Amino acid sequence: MSASLAGCCLAPPAFAQEKPVADAGTTVVDTGQIQDIIVTAERRTSTAQKTAAAVSTRDGEDLTKQGRYALSQILENVPGISGGAAENTNGAITGGTDNPATGLTIRGIQANAGTGGSVTSTPATAAIYTDGVYNGIGSSYDIERIEVLRGPQGTLYGRSATSGVVAIHTRNPDLNDLGGDLLAHVGSYDLTQFSGALNIPLIEDKLAIRVSGNRYERDGYDSAVGGYRKTTEGRIKLLYKPTETFSALLGFAVQYNQANSGGVSITQQPVNHYEAITDDDIGHGKNHFYQWWGEFNLDLGGVKLTYVPAYKTWNATNLGIARGTPPEFDQTIVTPIDNFLTQELRLGSQDGGKLTWQTGLFYYYNNLHDSNQLVLSPSGIQAFRSETHKRTNNVGVFGEATYAIADSTRLTAGLRYDYTRVRTEQDYTSITGETKSLVGDQGLRTFKNVTYKARIEHDLTPANMLYASISSGFSPGEVAVTTDVTLAPVVVKLDSQTLTAYEIGSKNRFLGNRLQVNGAVYYNDYGGYQTAGINVTPDTPETPTFNTIVAPVRVYGAELEMLAKPWVNGQIGVNLAYTHARYHDIPEAYAELFSNNVISGTIPFVGNAWIEHRVELGGGTGLSARAEVIYHSSFQSGRMTDDQANDGAEPYVHTSDKVLGNLSATFSFADGRYAITGYVRNITDTRYKTLTGLQTTAPGQFISTVDLSDPRTWGINATARF
Repeated sequence: MSASLAGCCLAPPAFAQEKPVADAGTTVVDTGQIQDIIVTAERRTSTAQKTAAAVSTRDGEDLTKQGRYALSQILENVPGISGGAAENTNGAITGGTDNPATGLTIRGIQANAGTGGSVTSTPATAAIYTDGVYNGIGSSYDIERIEVLRGPQGTLYGRSATSGVVAIHTRNPDLNDLGGDLLAHVGSYDLTQFSGALNIPLIEDKLAIRVSGNRYERDGYDSAVGGYRKTTEGRIKLLYKPTETFSALLGFAVQYNQANSGGVSITQQPVNHYEAITDDDIGHGKNHFYQWWGEFNLDLGGVKLTYVPAYKTWNATNLGIARGTPPEFDQTIVTPIDNFLTQELRLGSQDGGKLTWQTGLFYYYNNLHDSNQLVLSPSGIQAFRSETHKRTNNVGVFGEATYAIADSTRLTAGLRYDYTRVRTEQDYTSITGETKSLVGDQGLRTFKNVTYKARIEHDLTPANMLYASISSGFSPGEVAVTTDVTLAPVVVKLDSQTLTAYEIGSKNRFLGNRLQVNGAVYYNDYGGYQTAGINVTPDTPETPTFNTIVAPVRVYGAELEMLAKPWVNGQIGVNLAYTHARYHDIPEAYAELFSNNVISGTIPFVGNAWIEHRVELGGGTGLSARAEVIYHSSFQSGRMTDDQANDGAEPYVHTSDKVLGNLSATFSFADGRYAITGYVRNITDTRYKTLTGLQTTAPGQFISTVDLSDPRTWGINATARF
């Protein structure tokens, strides 16, 4: 029921920082060894190999060479994670979401979604941070690096870090070098992209400004007009560093998005036979963000103080069109006010001592007004209408400390307390014409939660580490009005839910830093996953009734990342992930809507292998090439009711094993200042159903609407650094 635009994640320059980064015009000599990657994943400077957590990195420049621009493509080969910046949100066919993290699934824990008519500002189970700002914008261009942490991160990060964090770092101003970057990119489906950045030192060693921008546009994969996407965005960063002990970074970012829906729907009938049903009706969605933020760092002599304030606005006006199979409808969503204020204050020790610690305070405020109306087509019957004003306050106090009990053994303990206050005022009219309202304290709820982390890590050798941890995270609840099985409006109360995660991992270097092997096994016990958009009246598809069902979830799995440099200028990588995600106890009232306890959309086994080699041609020129193979095991792409399963519907929601391939090549010259890259993604044009909505047309007969994976795409980009 939902497809939207969250920002069409784009990127200029890079892949996991497996090589040292050089200034423009400086030749990097490959030593044949794997280089250390500096990360700030745990809010302090360390290397990825010395961070006792499941953390993966991707480097901006390599991403461009591989043709990875959307966040879903960037995260495609990170074990244990799928999705990207949300292009789907509960109840919204087009027009986007103010919380891009609702598109992420980390270790089988999918994003929560709001109830009924609530389409925005839902606390997702994962968190995206851009330049230290929770749900910050501008995360898709002028990228320096991306760090992905799997598992609860609440004792270090703020709101919604339950299943993990994606931390995106864009390039900061350089205090000394005048220069810039340019990217021109064209590709299939009329894709065009232009990005650029200019860095200007204003006062040497003290003051600099960086201005960057991005324009991205492409047609839809299955309907050129219906799937059209366009993003225009820009950012200004000003860095002031008057002394070695103080720095101030001020930023402003803006983003305009446009997305269409309709024009085509893809149906499956019979099994695995897909037909595109075209339609002249097109829905249009537009939204825009504005963001102001800062980062202030002060060295107090053995103690570091960091303050990150941010203010963001989001506005959207959208008409969504759904055609193909019942229910067909038009959906109008208007969000005139959606403002966010976040402030984070952190105090931490300097790195290097036996005891390192940090503590902080996080504040979040959201003021939201939106209206959501769904009208059935062609009857014109109003399925529901919701007018919502929601205000959310959240205060979190957190702290974490690591103590070296021996030269090779360290203990970590962390604690977080959160207080969340949600006040919802809502008028909701169901298909019967009856209206129910939340007024005053009827829509007021408060949630208090304590989460924790405990970890032990031990160095077997300077290059081999073992660790074990237990940690917890939570998602606050809410209250809203939606439609019940009798088609009447009803108040739905969702309690806060807690995730407890257990993890054992190891990080290793072998063969003189030519082979890196990192792995982890984990078990997640989630108190209640919110499965939204469930039609609780499947026998009457013409008058659907959507609700949110909460059920405990248990997930266990394993991850493995291997990187080898068997020869100079060449490297090989293998990433593997196994995920077993199941509902533990579906509420009895809704049990017949779930034929099994499998969480739809979760791929049990994902593996990818790649090889990359660079040939130096002399005179500062070089040619690098990369080939990648990705394997997905079979999985369940949709939910079946008991009756559908008994009537043989399983093949309609079954997606078989798939193998995909990607190729890319880059020719660089002038010591890397200029480069031309060509890439092909999904070279065999293998498409498979990722999401299935199943309908029963007669006993034992079915038809379904499906979302298909991306088709084969190609592109050519040219980059320049000066």
